[in-house]
Amino acid sequence: MVWLKIIFFIFFTSFTLFADELSEEEIQYFNFLDLNNDDFISLDEIDQSVNLIFQLIDIDRNGKISKDEINELKKVIYFFK
Repeated sequence: MVWLKIIFFIFFTSFTLFADELSEEEIQYFNFLDLNNDDFISLDEIDQSVNLIFQLIDIDRNGKISKDEINELKKVIYFFK
């Protein structure tokens, strides 16, 4: 779970590392993680966000993510692009 959190954090913070302001996309990611809308992201909110994402990906609700479930996620992401 720790690796998932690290990957999640790097993914959401690596878009424009050297920009002075957040892009619209980065603001959306920030707002997604800021579950209580206090303009801060706590470790608790990251845990909750990771759990929500895990639940969305784990289609069969067995507590594990399979390659098939990742493929389904890729299809959904591709559809919304």
